[in-house]
Amino acid sequence: MARHIPFQITPQAAAELIRQAALTSRPGVASLELQPGGCQSWVLVIRTGVVVGEPVARTDGMTLWAHQDTANHLESMHLDHRHDLRGGGFILRGPKDVQFCTCGVAFSRPAKDVTQGQ
Repeated sequence: MARHIPFQITPQAAAELIRQAALTSRPGVASLELQPGGCQSWVLVIRTGVVVGEPVARTDGMTLWAHQDTANHLESMHLDHRHDLRGGGFILRGPKDVQFCTCGVAFSRPAKDVTQGQ
């Protein structure tokens, strides 16, 4: 049984994801994937209308899915969406020990010490 990884979606992000997923054959769902590289260690890729892995967050009619290793990297973060006169985009936010790129979807986390109690 998979453990619950606290990951949240803001109402603004859920609304934009629902808008994007409505254009697919599977509205109300999206998958999160991490790709190495970019301006930090990981870049978040969001695929609307796709179900891969297990559900990691549900809000306002939107369910986000991810494989367990992706969910582990996203632990204690939340997905937001901003929109201004220059456009819009998704933004990851999280704990102070996570370094985020100004692009909003790339991040690096410190390695967890496996010698400490779990």
